[in-house]
Amino acid sequence: MSPRPRVYKTEAIVLRTMDLGEADRVLIVLTPRLGKLRVIAKGVRRPRSRIGGALQPFSDVQLVLAVGRTFDVVTSTSLEDPHLGLRNDLHSTAAAWYVVELTDRFCEGAADSHDAFRLLAQTLSALDAGSEVTRDVVTRWFELALLDAMGFRPELSRCLECGASIEREGNVYSPVGGGVVCGQCSHAAHGATSISADALKVMRHLQRTPLVGVLRLTLVSALQREVERLLHATLSAVLERELRSRDFLDEVAARERAVPA
Repeated sequence: MSPRPRVYKTEAIVLRTMDLGEADRVLIVLTPRLGKLRVIAKGVRRPRSRIGGALQPFSDVQLVLAVGRTFDVVTSTSLEDPHLGLRNDLHSTAAAWYVVELTDRFCEGAADSHDAFRLLAQTLSALDAGSEVTRDVVTRWFELALLDAMGFRPELSRCLECGASIEREGNVYSPVGGGVVCGQCSHAAHGATSISADALKVMRHLQRTPLVGVLRLTLVSALQREVERLLHATLSAVLERELRSRDFLDEVAARERAVPA
């Protein structure tokens, strides 16, 4: 493999930032070809910085980078999409922080980041539309799509234990196993939990449908919470950790449910 040029260009989505010294900022960004990078934007926190406004979390940017000793250095930027709408709506903000942190965790040390980058870009753009989309459904779609892209696709059509086709009723779901277990094999499924026929139908639909096909899909509250619970358990089993942004997202969702229609 030839060495990286001293100066190179890449598209990137800003996942998070950390202040460094008095004026600099370290950016953790996801790129489509180079994986996750830690780069430094020098002087970006100064009031007169010309690039500071573009380098915010959720922004899709083009970066020109110069190879440095510890961090590669941002020399110029141009905005692809700032996703400004994500900052104007609390639910969209919470959902964006969640999908960004989820991507960050899954792409730890991953070189092949093309699919994760594509999915994140699509999802941030959808959430940016605010009330025009069903944000909870978009988030569930992203969870299933990212699990698939990273090699953890839940099995929703055949029993994890015996391989038989799954019937509509009488099944359980194994977060640790990553899929559905038929009623006859449910005794052998470690940590399995019940799954309704409607939740299984919704998860199958989200798993096989492009994002554009689910943007305005609405679910009754109980069904939405069931699907969310099952996918949360799956992600926790895969990542072996909880995400900080999930508490924020849950709090925002609870507030919205408490407001009378």
